[in-house]
Amino acid sequence: MITLHGVTASPFVRKVVLCLEIKGLAYEQVDVFPKAMPEAFKALSPLMKIPAFEDGDLKLCDSAVICEYLHEKYPGTSLMPNTIEERAKARWFESYADSTLVNLASGIFFERMLKPLLGGETDEARVEKIIQVLLPKQYEYLETVIPEQGFLFGAELMMADIALATHFLNAGYAGYSIDENLAPKLHAYVERFKALPIIVKRMEADNAFFDALTKK
Repeated sequence: MITLHGVTASPFVRKVVLCLEIKGLAYEQVDVFPKAMPEAFKALSPLMKIPAFEDGDLKLCDSAVICEYLHEKYPGTSLMPNTIEERAKARWFESYADSTLVNLASGIFFERMLKPLLGGETDEARVEKIIQVLLPKQYEYLETVIPEQGFLFGAELMMADIALATHFLNAGYAGYSIDENLAPKLHAYVERFKALPIIVKRMEADNAFFDALTKK
């Protein structure tokens, strides 16, 4: 039995959830919140970060490692492109998203939504710097690699797309939208992503989760 530990407000947990759902795999999710992790969680995630993952006796942490394991372990819908060259590019996109976009697009979410829930105050100066300066610099690059149609490696959604676009879902939850004039291809790409039934379902679940949190 597959067990995933974490909450899907995390872009890294959401990435694994979507890969599991694309694969059609049954799993149990155990909600584990950042800053409220039991000490025993360290046995699953030595760095005390979500997600953590169990598949039988196997225990993994780090979303990129987990998703690549799912791709290799379970047949069916592929999460990676076919050629060695494209798989290398896919790993780059995931690394880029997990190291850069997490601090920018998901950084808006952290400041405006997560930080207040943790008892802190939003740093709007940081948010404005992200929106006005830091994200536009990344858009210059993304506009050169995002396709006019479909997704990064063709018509099908793959792991690299999830890794990249999930951060813009988080930014959207925090009231941010990509400037269509500034980044038209990226804007259209994220809108295609959001229109997929599997993403619509996930966004509905995320919004219900956020509503429940704010009522506590």
